[in-house]
Amino acid sequence: MSSVLPSRLDPWQAVDNRSVVAGRLPLSSLPRLRGLLLDATGDVRFRLGFGRDEARRAVLRCEVAATLKLRCQRCLEALDHKVDADTWLALVSGIDEERLLPERYDPLPVDDEPIRPRDLIEDELLLALPQIPMHAPVVCAQQIPDVDGARMRSAKASPFAVLAALKHGR
Repeated sequence: MSSVLPSRLDPWQAVDNRSVVAGRLPLSSLPRLRGLLLDATGDVRFRLGFGRDEARRAVLRCEVAATLKLRCQRCLEALDHKVDADTWLALVSGIDEERLLPERYDPLPVDDEPIRPRDLIEDELLLALPQIPMHAPVVCAQQIPDVDGARMRSAKASPFAVLAALKHGR
């Protein structure tokens, strides 16, 4: 097992060697993810395990864990989003191979070029992001004053209260 993340890796050789790469990366070193975070402090823990499955397919088990600081789109405050992803990828060299994969595998198209393990880790984190990050409604309700509710209650008292005040010169 290696704790040093290579910048490039031959996936076929890694499969043949049953390579395992594990360690930590600073979130700030992932440029595509960094721009989506409220705060890019912290690390992502990762483990990439290459090998073959029972059908002799070249596979990669990609495990990532991190706490991402996002902005809640309801209250606009900080939101901690925990990611703990465990994905099985099958290395494929064409669409025909991809169509034959069992459901448990996501395809990882590769050719004779080396892959970038850092990109795989960043991709898994990006896929784990919610479309619209939000706290549970109870958490946001404590942070947002009930302006609309107060407005509705006062409107129920008299919908013409404002006009009455204008008429009487108040």
